[in-house]
Amino acid sequence: MKKIYETVADMVFPGMIFTGLMVVFVGVALFGNLGKRMKAEKEDFSHMADSLAMDVVCNRKEPVIQCIGEKVWRIDETVVVSEVFLAKDEEGTCLKIKVLDIKDQDGNNAMDCYDKEKHQAVFSQRGIYTFSLEAMDRERKIGKKHISIVVDNR
Repeated sequence: MKKIYETVADMVFPGMIFTGLMVVFVGVALFGNLGKRMKAEKEDFSHMADSLAMDVVCNRKEPVIQCIGEKVWRIDETVVVSEVFLAKDEEGTCLKIKVLDIKDQDGNNAMDCYDKEKHQAVFSQRGIYTFSLEAMDRERKIGKKHISIVVDNR
């Protein structure tokens, strides 16, 4: 009896594996051909309101930051950010400017001269100070700029 089971097992298991592989290959061939024959309608989403709104936001220009005040300041003179720098969005609306960093001419951090609450800076040493500025419009488009000012007693 043991011999019969071994003989059947030697014939049945490879047969089952062979049959399974054939089913997979035939299925792949049939479904591949069926998929090629099916033609699905393509929908054009470019004229839908969401797509148009997304195009407007993506094609929007980033805010422009510029220096409108003096570029030369005296030592211990108060530099008010909103009076020196101006940011405008694409429509010309004035935006709030955020000071990200201030560096001196040697690349050292000079943020200790800046008062975040009052949005003003007072420099006690002469030199060139570079402001890293950022402005964000109502569509959350961000504009960044680095602008240098000179602090001197001349």
